[in-house]
Amino acid sequence: MRTDALQRRETILRTARELFAQYGANVAMDTIAERSNVGIGTLYRNFAARPELVEEVTVTTLQEILDAAHLARENLAQEPRAWSKFLEQLVRLDLGALSEAFGGALPATLNERVLTVQRECAQAVNRVLEQAKDQQLVRRDLNGVELVTAIGAATRPLPRAFKNQTPQLQERLVQIMLDGFKA
Repeated sequence: MRTDALQRRETILRTARELFAQYGANVAMDTIAERSNVGIGTLYRNFAARPELVEEVTVTTLQEILDAAHLARENLAQEPRAWSKFLEQLVRLDLGALSEAFGGALPATLNERVLTVQRECAQAVNRVLEQAKDQQLVRRDLNGVELVTAIGAATRPLPRAFKNQTPQLQERLVQIMLDGFKA
């Protein structure tokens, strides 16, 4: 794939993820194309249908978790702050908003490509979590599923009334949750 075409595809994926997190997986394909600064034809040349785009955003997000876990593992021995950076990266991925958006958009049976990346991701998260436990950076009774589920729950969109009344509430709740992970 040409460099410019690859950059457009990456822009579409990044924009789609942001829009899915903000508005749900049923956001109009026209809106995704417009916000990506591409024509609708370019969007459909890259992703023939919405399920294909949703799947690719899912794989890309899982790959980002996997990359973050690998980086944390590499740096954790020399830099204990690598654990906090890893958690911050997971929070920035808007896992809660995406899981809510994809609840009905992903097929009931995931294809092998998604399942493979999902398994690799779970293993990598568990490895970095065990390393953090060994360095007494995180409570010993926390497991990988609980970690990712808690971050997902804390990053789910809040009802508008809460957001309007207390604009920093979600950030505060995330920080309380992250503090609760500490050893």
